[in-house]
Amino acid sequence: MTNIIKLHNNKELENSITEIRIEEVRDYDNNEFYYYVYCVKDTGQRIEVGKSKTKPQCYKQVAIYK
Repeated sequence: MTNIIKLHNNKELENSITEIRIEEVRDYDNNEFYYYVYCVKDTGQRIEVGKSKTKPQCYKQVAIYK
């Protein structure tokens, strides 16, 4: 199953995503351990993707259209 997250519409293409981050959170005070996933746009805006109990795997996919 593929999840597609729409981050922009066609008018917002000039604002590019510059980073996709996965942070490992170890909160010993609250006994919480999870991965926090978010994107950073070139404007500095953060887009939260979510939290995960399992470690996400990172993949790079290149699509070439002719």
